[in-house]
Amino acid sequence: MRGLRLTATALLLLCAALPATADPAEILDRWYDALMQPDRAVLAALLDEDATITLEDLDIDQTRDEFIESMDEWEDAVKGASEQHRLDSTVGDTVTMLVCYRFPENELLMRESFTFAGERIARSMQATVAEDCSAF
Repeated sequence: MRGLRLTATALLLLCAALPATADPAEILDRWYDALMQPDRAVLAALLDEDATITLEDLDIDQTRDEFIESMDEWEDAVKGASEQHRLDSTVGDTVTMLVCYRFPENELLMRESFTFAGERIARSMQATVAEDCSAF
């Protein structure tokens, strides 16, 4: 019986030492924080090596590296901007967010879907919903 208790205790300690699976909401909170900086290192760490980012309005597909390189232009665009995001839906490993971007000169309401591969983003699809955030 003592051996069984030791085994059970060892198993509990091992489980406690394993990292918990990150909640997609936590990952996306980190994503949006990093996006508004923009913090290229955090964004790269959140994206799977083979990630694809699709900007539907512009008919552009980017690799992870191309997306990170585009942060130079994005950095200029988000000066003085803010964002708010909320969950729209979750289906399987895909989470869809509604995101309000408030730039100094305009607003955009976006629908952004993220497909996860484990704790990393494997695919992101972004499309404009409205030219203002009144529906947010």
